[in-house]
Amino acid sequence: MATVFVGARIPPSLNDKLSEYLDRVGASKSEILTAALAQYLGATEDLPLSQRVLELEQRVAALEARVCG
Repeated sequence: MATVFVGARIPPSLNDKLSEYLDRVGASKSEILTAALAQYLGATEDLPLSQRVLELEQRVAALEARVCG
């Protein structure tokens, strides 16, 4: 899939939080920003595959917890 470069200026405190999150989850800045923008705009079909898989894993775990007690 072709991508488009988008630049933005953000406050240093938000950048620090983003950096900490990236270190914690091991994702790229592009993946996280794409996922955040897609969720904000309600464009879930544009979520990165890694994000969609993570959400499915969380939903399956919640269902298993309900079924298996």
